[in-house]
Amino acid sequence: GSEWLQGERSPPPVLIRKLFERLGATYIKLGQFIASSPTLFPEEYVLEFQKCLDSTPALPFSTIRDIVEAELKSPITEIFSSFDSTP
Repeated sequence: GSEWLQGERSPPPVLIRKLFERLGATYIKLGQFIASSPTLFPEEYVLEFQKCLDSTPALPFSTIRDIVEAELKSPITEIFSSFDSTP
């Protein structure tokens, strides 16, 4: 947003973590790897990416249901006796 143009920038680890979250599951997994590898990455990155371990935004259940049904080629109600919509 305009914060960037006004010079109000978040530190690089924050910017990269937010980008990874927007890019999706594969990048969140990479962020989790960074968080779990303090001997390979700088401390500020490890600390920031620890947010990928437990505070990643949840996907709407409708998205999850659509993916599962597309992959299994059947409605989840026909495959599972129960499917909890809340993690």
